[in-house]
Amino acid sequence: MKTIFQSIIRKRNPAFKFDENISSRTLFNLAFSKSMELLRGMLFQIFHLKKPKPIFLGRGVRTFNNQHISIGKWVKIDTGVYLSGLGKGKLIIGDSSGIGAYSQVIISTSFNNLGEFIHIGKQVGIGQFASIGGSGGVSIGDHTIIGQYFSCHPENHNYNDPGKLIKNQGTTRAKITIGQNCWIGAKVTILAGVSIGDNSIIAAGAVVNKSMPANSIIAGVPARVIKGTYDRNGLLI
Repeated sequence: MKTIFQSIIRKRNPAFKFDENISSRTLFNLAFSKSMELLRGMLFQIFHLKKPKPIFLGRGVRTFNNQHISIGKWVKIDTGVYLSGLGKGKLIIGDSSGIGAYSQVIISTSFNNLGEFIHIGKQVGIGQFASIGGSGGVSIGDHTIIGQYFSCHPENHNYNDPGKLIKNQGTTRAKITIGQNCWIGAKVTILAGVSIGDNSIIAAGAVVNKSMPANSIIAGVPARVIKGTYDRNGLLI
């Protein structure tokens, strides 16, 4: 039984191996839970007139504007997640990626000024309670892993006119790009216009308000590079 379940899980995570202390009862509980999630995923796709593929859907998952939502095979969407494809482009979740429980992945909340898109690559893991907005566009590269309470805001409110309420001055939007193979810690916030290079690490609690090069270790409020790859002149590449 363990070998069968392990081979199925490796469809999402090729390096997965069960701990030797996992009991048969735990395996049975896991099999039942995942079977229900798989069935829920298949029914969801049939109901929304999509070609069925293996995806795992937790309880209470909600979606909006499904014609602009594309979910790859072996994707796991946990309990209470809300996905909204209301936008000019699509909300795309690549093969074998996962969205943690109670996260919100929303291109737009406004019907009078649609947002751009959200593209999440393959084998991306996003922790619980994430909040990802796609008003200015968000792209997350393959194999990136992200901790709990991550937030991504590709839009800023304008505030230059003291004679108007801030909420009535509109917004400025700018795309956020996160590279491949990044590790982003818990409670990280990334602001509009930021680009994070491949293979970077962002420490928990950082607020990133400017772009960062590849191969960097980033920390702080506001965030800065604390370790990276340098050229022969001592300049950060």
